[in-house]
Order: sequence, then structure tokens, then C-alpha cells
Amino acid sequence: MKKTIALASILAFVAAPAIAASTSVEFTGEDGASQVWKFNDDGTAEGPEGASATYTWDEEGKKLCATIAGDEPQTVCATFEDNGGEGAVGETAGYTLDDGRKGTAKIVAKEE
Repeated sequence: MKKTIALASILAFVAAPAIAASTSVEFTGEDGASQVWKFNDDGTAEGPEGASATYTWDEEGKKLCATIAGDEPQTVCATFEDNGGEGAVGETAGYTLDDGRKGTAKIVAKEE
């Protein structure tokens, strides 16, 4: 479940206009748990413990939907607050998952 929350947040936040070849984002849920996901510009993401996902980004709605791979793939969506930033390292944005849970995403690295 924590992978699902983190992935959704990261994907939405990472898909900012200034996307690099990859962007790593630390997601922290309202319970204080955090994890880092690496989002690639080809629509794939790499998470903790070898987790992987594909994602889509709705720029207008600031909504990210990710499908996490596994025996029973899960799709989760998150809507991000507009932070007015440009997707730079250190920027943060709040997010809300479709089930109402909230958290904060922070860009921690970018690779060109």
C-alpha cells in the first residue's frame, strides 16, 4: 500500500514541464512514512525493493495515474497542488490520492 501511495505522488509531481531523463522524488505520506521513486521520461518508474510501474500525466488536471506491476497490478491516481515551480531539485508539492489520503512530494535528484 505504501508503494502505491508514494508512486502516485511521485509520478504526478515528476511530470512537471521541466522533465529530465529521470527525476527522483521522495514521497512522504500523512503517516510520516517516506520513500524515493525514480521516474523516467519514457513513462516508467522504479521504486523501493525493485518495484516498477508505468504512468500517465494529465497536465491540465495535474493528475497522475500509475499502474504498479506485480501479480495483481494496481492503478492509483493522485492530484497535485500547483506549487508554481518548474520541477527543480528541492521543490515540494502537496498531493491528494483518489481515496482522500494526502502527502508531500519533494524532488531530490534529476538526471539529464
